[in-house]
Amino acid sequence: MAEMRERIVFYDARMITEQLEKSDRYSKINQVISIIITRDRLIKNSAKYSHRFTLYDIDAKIEFSDIIEKHTLELSKVPETADGTKLYDWAKFIDAENEEELSMIAERNPQVKNAAVKLIELSADEKARDQAERREKALRDLDARERYIRAEERELWQGVVDDKDAEIASNHAALNDKDAEIARLRALLG
Repeated sequence: MAEMRERIVFYDARMITEQLEKSDRYSKINQVISIIITRDRLIKNSAKYSHRFTLYDIDAKIEFSDIIEKHTLELSKVPETADGTKLYDWAKFIDAENEEELSMIAERNPQVKNAAVKLIELSADEKARDQAERREKALRDLDARERYIRAEERELWQGVVDDKDAEIASNHAALNDKDAEIARLRALLG
């Protein structure tokens, strides 16, 4: 996680500067919001698992601008017991490692339940899509293999045909030579 904060600031700054073309006004700049979800500890001097950062004057306690806004969610800091916030269930949902954990969270929060159901549906769809893609790939591979074999056979038989054509051409040339010899001998006898 080395230099992660610096990288986040750099990418935010880049997203702002890339919004403007030559002669554009600053008013065209849209807000840049970064959402950082990590299992690592990003904000080491805070026990909170969620933060919102903007350009802020600490002493006057006023926000200078929200043109750059960063939201952090550090999953490693989420407590085991619910803290009563809406974010808690979503953090647990994001961090869930199996369907049992998803089901437990979904029982507490109807919004999370909807998301969990959709996630399970998408996962099932993803498995079905993966199986369909694997089947399509297998069919394409089989077709390619059959075309390759047919091409190899065609090349093999073409070699046989070419050899026979060469033999016939050679025999034909030999017959022409014999016919010419016979014609010459007839002319001598004649």
